[in-house]
Amino acid sequence: MNQNTYIALDLGSSRITAMAAEVLESGAVKVLATESKAADDVYHGIIEHTSGAAFKISELLKLLQNSAKIRDIQQVCVALNAKSMKLSKSSTTRFIGQGKIVTDALLDEMKEECERKNSDENNVVFDVIPVSFEIDGKITTDPVGQSGNQITGNYHVVKGNARILQQLKSCFVRNQIQIEYAPLSVEALSTVLTEEEERQNGCALIDFGASTTTLAVYKNDVLQDLLVVPLGSKNITYDIAELGIEESNAERLKCLTGVAMEKFVEKPVYVQVAPSSGTDPVRISTLFLAQIINARLDEMTEPVFKVLEVLSFPLESGIIITGGGAKLKFLKEFVEEKSGLKVRWGNHSDWLEDQAPDYLADSSYSQLLGTILLANENRRLHPLKSENTTKKGQKNKKKITERITDGFLRFFDDETTWNK
Repeated sequence: MNQNTYIALDLGSSRITAMAAEVLESGAVKVLATESKAADDVYHGIIEHTSGAAFKISELLKLLQNSAKIRDIQQVCVALNAKSMKLSKSSTTRFIGQGKIVTDALLDEMKEECERKNSDENNVVFDVIPVSFEIDGKITTDPVGQSGNQITGNYHVVKGNARILQQLKSCFVRNQIQIEYAPLSVEALSTVLTEEEERQNGCALIDFGASTTTLAVYKNDVLQDLLVVPLGSKNITYDIAELGIEESNAERLKCLTGVAMEKFVEKPVYVQVAPSSGTDPVRISTLFLAQIINARLDEMTEPVFKVLEVLSFPLESGIIITGGGAKLKFLKEFVEEKSGLKVRWGNHSDWLEDQAPDYLADSSYSQLLGTILLANENRRLHPLKSENTTKKGQKNKKKITERITDGFLRFFDDETTWNK
């Protein structure tokens, strides 16, 4: 595969989407082709039906080969996000030694120690993010080359249930496909939807997915908090379907006439919908529909707003919303009212080449584009080789767009049988 060609997969709860793209010298992304299939094999970010997901991925990659005119696809990039993933703080202390200085090797050892401290048989570490260092009590962000007696590294550790990797590994082993790069999905999204200045000043990114609602909080250009709520826009659809209509009609009703808050229903009307059983149509008031949606939205976002309420720093740059669920009418106003912060929709269009077709501006492609841009940064550090692209034990100092989930990659080199 061409050094400048990337294949990214988005394993969503309602669809699995594949994208082939190149990153131009300008930094813009040139999308070669996209393919997508409806799927229900992934729930809460975890592949529940590996055989079904593996089959769909195989079909998608074959379609992508033809549409993008790629001779062979042997490795892909996929972003990670699942309900058990969370961020915690951790620190590691080492003695530098008299007459010695801090080296990259020492920092790597400290990072690996932090990963080991936070891993066990049920939980794995997806990322260890350096936040700051202290040398003899003095805070620094770049300790390499400095001398002292003792250094302490402060980290944000993203970890989650080992089953996330177990199921993902099983799925790709079936297709004999390698994982070239696997960033956190919030990092992929923040790359294309937020500005560095926003992440520096403090901002929150809320991704309204089909089966999860994810919050990522940034300050000083570092991920400060992460929350994955196992509820999403599909749950709203299920609630509407309980009125006695088919799920497909419930989804259509939600998208066409649903609003986030009942106060935005100016003139309530009744909508007649074909029943899921029987012959008489179901009459649904748009006001009652808004009440159903509002109630579920409150449940979905309550944990999110609780996190935002107790932050120790202000979000000067407000909130950015994205995801399929963010298309719900008046959701922006709902988030503004609940949070008291300014809110905007995420927009990745500036990362696309000028000639890109209009459909690529849809928010459903944000994660794929972010994954490709992060993979591009990773490949600059580790060019493709004829053997495995990701070598076990590779070490490097990583910025926000350079982090490699080393623990994740080691799992793919390990052929151990996992227990569910």
